[in-house]
Amino acid sequence: MRSVVLLDTKIDKDKALKTLDEYGAFFEKYTGIKPVWWVERRDFSVVPTVADSDGDLKPTYSYRQGLAGSVHKRYGDYGTDNILMWVHEDNFLFKGIWGSAWASSHFKYNFLLCRWDKNNETNTFNTLFHEYEHPHDTAILRELKIDVVPLISEHFGDINFTDYDRDYVHGNSPLFTYIGKRGYRRNGKMLEFLAPYLKQMYQSKLDKHEKYMNLQNKLIQLLIKLVSLLKKK
Repeated sequence: MRSVVLLDTKIDKDKALKTLDEYGAFFEKYTGIKPVWWVERRDFSVVPTVADSDGDLKPTYSYRQGLAGSVHKRYGDYGTDNILMWVHEDNFLFKGIWGSAWASSHFKYNFLLCRWDKNNETNTFNTLFHEYEHPHDTAILRELKIDVVPLISEHFGDINFTDYDRDYVHGNSPLFTYIGKRGYRRNGKMLEFLAPYLKQMYQSKLDKHEKYMNLQNKLIQLLIKLVSLLKKK
């Protein structure tokens, strides 16, 4: 799992790296997948917002697409899997939410918005965990054409499990508790179940990126050879 982390300039970088290490260890423990982080600084003191159907304020689509576009110019379609917009609570003007996730809605990336709580490390961790969980089912479905929802229902024995985001991420199923409790940290039983699908999905995207890069390198070598031949004439 590869992520470009757009880190608010108000967030202490060392503390952010520590949290990423903690989450990365947690994710790897239950999936066997070691996350890769590419951290870049951004000033999020001024971000245009728009209200959604629930009245919650979120960054506008055009603003998110602009951030994603700058990443896409450098990473291409499959050079990263996620963009994390990590905003310090002093700049977090997005009322009604702690974060949000848009699955494969900006190019081929998942776009994640997370709040950094300066005095509550557990909430910072849980918000990060929560938003990273949201896109898993959609990413697996789009890349592998596998709907994990009925597989989850069968595996955990919950016949009322019909919606991944509602029943798992937001804790509607009695098997999964929502993150709202102060001091609470989620367990990794869903990640453990999804691990084979996540591994296959992320590997598929990495293979596509490597294939693209190999083609690009071959094209560059051909162009170099062509220029060399033209110079000899």
